[in-house]
Amino acid sequence: MEQSPHFPPAFHRVTIKGLCVRDGKLLMIRESDALSGKWELPGGGLDFGEDIRLGFEREVEEEMGLKVTRMATRPMYVWPHRYENKRKMEWFYSFVVAYRIELQDLVFTPTDECAELKFFSRDELRDMNLCGQVKHLSNIFNPEDFTEPF
Repeated sequence: MEQSPHFPPAFHRVTIKGLCVRDGKLLMIRESDALSGKWELPGGGLDFGEDIRLGFEREVEEEMGLKVTRMATRPMYVWPHRYENKRKMEWFYSFVVAYRIELQDLVFTPTDECAELKFFSRDELRDMNLCGQVKHLSNIFNPEDFTEPF
């Protein structure tokens, strides 16, 4: 097993993402051009020791200026992602934990981190310029997983 010079062998940075689905389509955010300009799920990395819900709400507020009204108690999807040459590290793993969410509204003003919000179908996700950690999303996102009431 390959060892990281930065972390213990079993270390993963935890990233919390939100799955807001309406009419079978998934809400995505486009990062500002100053970041990557790619499409991503709302959310971000947890700070050490941070509560999952509070960390997610903080990220959504920072990125999008929006309020989370509901967040599932259990994740809908989880997956690992290996980052290469990021954050001044040769590589590290992120463990992405995605929860079903609802937002108060989508009244949005672009920020330094988030340029645009838009809903996409599973088929549309396959042809998009997605951030690395959500590239697998088009393989696992299933609108039928969101047909039951929240």
